Order: sequence, then structure tokens, then C-alpha cells
Amino acid sequence: MFTNCRINIIPVILFALFAAILSAAQPTPVPKGTLVIVGGNGMPDDIMEAFLAASGGAGARIGIIPTASATPDAALTSWKESLDKAGAVMVPLDVRSREDSDLASMLDAAKTCTGYWFSGGDQNRIADKIVGTPLQKIIAERYAEGACVGGTSAGAAIMSHIMITGVDLNGNSSLAEMGSGAYRTRKGMGFLPGHCIIDQHFLKRNRQNRLFSLMMEHPDKLGLGIDEATGLVVAGGVAKVLGRSSVMVFDPGDMKQDNSGGFQNMKIHLIGKGQSLDLNTRKVQ
Repeated sequence: MFTNCRINIIPVILFALFAAILSAAQPTPVPKGTLVIVGGNGMPDDIMEAFLAASGGAGARIGIIPTASATPDAALTSWKESLDKAGAVMVPLDVRSREDSDLASMLDAAKTCTGYWFSGGDQNRIADKIVGTPLQKIIAERYAEGACVGGTSAGAAIMSHIMITGVDLNGNSSLAEMGSGAYRTRKGMGFLPGHCIIDQHFLKRNRQNRLFSLMMEHPDKLGLGIDEATGLVVAGGVAKVLGRSSVMVFDPGDMKQDNSGGFQNMKIHLIGKGQSLDLNTRKVQ
């Protein structure tokens, strides 16, 4: 009897193994929505227009998430004024504790939104209070279905799966360190493809050390340093630059690291307004 049971189980195991292999071979679906990722300190008209258009234009329901801000009430007030003028509706997703991200009223409101905006401030507040919660799941699902997700400064940092926390391995924010492991990261919201890492206020605040170091630590990733008053609009796997400045791209695909702690052959691009980057092929368009 034992032998017969074992024989009958074999086809089941083989079928499950085949199904797992087939599932792993399927490409990850490209989200139908749009990301609008801003480097902080200003939002030029072309970026705002892109965000509103991708969120549905007049009549859009925009979920404002001021969690990163030290003054969330002011952030909500400012956005309500702007959205009222644009003919859009503000939906306050005012998360101030991790428990808020599991409230039925919060989740029901989030489901009605056609766009979402993460305000600037400290990205660790978002990681503490939203990452890994039902609210994150709903926003990710809505983005996959076609909603727009935007954010500035801290709201840009959280777009990566690997999120820069803002401090080095010693807990300092001076950007004086350099090398693999020099800067602390944690899990972000992960709206971007998994191989992308965002840094913000990039050229204005001379943050090159940080992305150099993270590319040394993660040589399979792609670093995107977005300057102030500048945005990346990501749709269909292609990121287009809008705004007043540039985005610096760090591509370590051909990089070789040596025993001295240095590296050679990292590709670096500086792309400006109107230019695009294919996030999959890593080619500038």
C-alpha cells in the first residue's frame, strides 16, 4: 500500500514542480499606472501637469499622504488649495501611526483614488508607518491597475525597493563616507522596478558619494539621482525627465571593482528635460 501511495504522489510532485518553473519563467507584468518622482524643493508646472493628467485630470481623486512631513496639516492645506484650482478632489490619507494604515476608513478612501502623492520630509516615517501594511498593498494594486503615484524628496526616496534612509553607517548625514556598505538602506514602497534605486536633491546637494557607494554594494542595480525641481515620469518602463534640471544615472553593469576599494567602467549619464531612459535596457533615448 505504501509503494502505491508513493507512486501516485510522484505525478503530483512533478506537476507542482512544472507549474512552479512555468510561473517563475513568466515576466512580471508592467504596471499600467504612472510614477511621477520629484527631486524636491519645487514642482514646476510641467511636472504638476503630468501628475494631474496621469491621475485623470479634472475630477481626479488624489490621495495626499503627508506622513513624511513634520507639518502634515500644512501639507494637506497646501495640496487642497492646488487641487481645488485644478478641479480635482483631495482625499486626505493622513497616516500618523502604523495603526492608521490598517483602518477600514483609510483603506476605503484609498481605494477610491486615481492618484496618490507622498509629501516630502523624512522617508523613514513612511517606512515605519506604511511599508508592509494593507494601505501599501492597496496603493500598489491601484498603481498596477492604472493609478498614478507621485512624490517629492522623501516621497521620491520611497519609490525604490531599496530605500536610502539618509544616514551613513555611523548614523551621520554628512555624505563623507565612500564605499560598499557606507550608507544605510531599508525597505521602501517598491513602486519602481526592483533594480532601481532613487536619490533626491541630487546635484544641488552633491550626493554622488551615496549612489557611487550603493552601486558598489549593489552592482546589479541602477542608480537614479534626481535633482531639485526635476522629475522623472515613469510609464511603461520608460522614465522621462521634466522640470528645471537633470537626472544623473549610474549604471554599474560593466563595472569592475578592485582590491583597493575602487572601481572602473561604471557608466554615468546626465539626462535633461525631454530625454528618457529605458529602465530595462538602460539606454538613453
